[in-house]
Amino acid sequence: MFSLKEIFFQPLKCQPNINTLHVHRNPTTGYKQIFLMGLDGLGVVVEYAQATNEFKAYTISLQDSTFDCRVLSMELLPISKYNTSPAIVYGYAKTNGISSNDDCTSYYFDRVQILDNNTKSPTQNRLGFAAKYMKTIITKNVMTNENEVLLVVAGADKLAFFSEKNERTLQDVTKIIDLYLPELKQAAGNVCAMDLLLICDPKTDQLKQRLIACGYSTGLLDLYITDVQPDGSIKTTEKTLEYDSFISTVKFFYHNQKPLENEKPHLIVTSALEPAVIYRNVSINGLTDPVVLHGTDSQDCITSSCVCDIDLDGKNEILLGTFGKTCFICRVPIENYKCNTYDGLTFIAETFPVCRVLSLAASAFGILALDLTNDGLDEIIIATTKGLHIYQLELSEVVKLIESRLEKKSNEDDSSSTSH
Repeated sequence: MFSLKEIFFQPLKCQPNINTLHVHRNPTTGYKQIFLMGLDGLGVVVEYAQATNEFKAYTISLQDSTFDCRVLSMELLPISKYNTSPAIVYGYAKTNGISSNDDCTSYYFDRVQILDNNTKSPTQNRLGFAAKYMKTIITKNVMTNENEVLLVVAGADKLAFFSEKNERTLQDVTKIIDLYLPELKQAAGNVCAMDLLLICDPKTDQLKQRLIACGYSTGLLDLYITDVQPDGSIKTTEKTLEYDSFISTVKFFYHNQKPLENEKPHLIVTSALEPAVIYRNVSINGLTDPVVLHGTDSQDCITSSCVCDIDLDGKNEILLGTFGKTCFICRVPIENYKCNTYDGLTFIAETFPVCRVLSLAASAFGILALDLTNDGLDEIIIATTKGLHIYQLELSEVVKLIESRLEKKSNEDDSSSTSH
């Protein structure tokens, strides 16, 4: 068993918006940094300084305080051949009066470079629609096998795609998106969740298969399975389901924290009114083999999800943040399971799968798992309407766990040597 303790909390002056929790590595210090933005463009950057063994928080502002705005979405562009430092791209609406006013006069999205915990060189782009969702997609060009960084911007009935050409220009490639991501050329603008998984040849790094999941505010779920043929041509199969409420998150994951050879990926889908669902082996089965995580709809809407090995057993767990001030931790596998011996995946649909319920002070809007302190263990970062919480495994339990496993391995080695 395991337990989590809170090791840091950073309050926010402004309520954060969903989709504004991000992380990147500071190119100067090498430390990971967490970005959390508020609706008014004010936010915090949190960094762990290993030299002093403490967390530091820096205030950050995306907007000129001389005019009123409401931040609708945010995304980070990674360091690339066109981008020497991370960049924040964010969509916002100029408003008349206070920031919560819906009387918007115009929509924009801006880009700022992140330099020494400050933003620099804003580049403004006028939009004809509200950019309520943004997603950075890093995919491979089927022809060259090189990585391409694309920005998906969605809102209302509009969907636009941008490609990075330099640190000040994002080129609109919507009209030629079939050259980059033909699966999405017919996608709707009300997309509110998206994930992409590339499956490459482990020896040549050549793209073999691309999986894209899209969830919409209407409850529609699309899964695109694209196979790359030996001659470089592609074949895409589309699978579709309809939910009774909007899709809040979609995420591909593997059962093992370090995927085994030929292990197939799975897809977790969460929505506003229904329990979380896992679709097994989606690259083969599509959406035909669902497993319901019963009880995960008991604390209002699921707003966020995360997959990580929280108890260090080599198998991933699923974390689900809810509007009802709780975070569910679902263990997979558990006893009395439905088993597929081919890939080692074990799930249960009939028994309550939640092994921990983490109580929060406010509604959760984002969850990340990463080794922020560089100690080899993932911390759990949860953004709520009151601020940023960071949780860590009880280190005394980790020590006991390691000692127990070392003793078990030693006994197995002794038994093996005796038998020979």
